[in-house]
Amino acid sequence: MSMETKTSQALDHFNSGNIAGALKLFSGFRIGFTREEQRTLQIAYESHTGKEEFYKSIAVDTDTIKAKAITIIKNKYNV
Repeated sequence: MSMETKTSQALDHFNSGNIAGALKLFSGFRIGFTREEQRTLQIAYESHTGKEEFYKSIAVDTDTIKAKAITIIKNKYNV
């Protein structure tokens, strides 16, 4: 019986277009990401789950953050 890793689950979500699902997993990762990258992934995930207006209200450009999160994942995992 093979166990699917959280990384492979997150990449499956990402590759199938389920960005929110991928970000949910990636935003919890502590190893392999800088503090800034972790924060970017967290804000991007929260923006997908109903907190986008909050971030916009404190002058966070959520569109840029979400695009940056996708770039971080693509660069980190060569996808």
